[in-house]
Amino acid sequence: MAMEKENQESVRAYAQRWRDKATYVQPPLIDTEMVMLFANTFQSPYYEHLIRSSAQHFHEVVRIAERIEQAMKREKIEGSSMNSRTMIRDDSEGG
Repeated sequence: MAMEKENQESVRAYAQRWRDKATYVQPPLIDTEMVMLFANTFQSPYYEHLIRSSAQHFHEVVRIAERIEQAMKREKIEGSSMNSRTMIRDDSEGG
């Protein structure tokens, strides 16, 4: 199941799309497997933060990824300049 978060896709939308696909995996994934596999689909800076987290449940890793997304929007975390797919840009914030 090779997936990536699209450039303008929110973490929440990506997580829903990813989880929808994961439901077809047989045998079903346990939560810790989902956390590891989902975190591994992200590029920098998401990956570094997710891999350091102690999240053990899918909803926890999604919440952490959403916090990273918000920090990037507020320019508290710099996005990867090498991979534009992880860059999140919201021109509506006027900043």
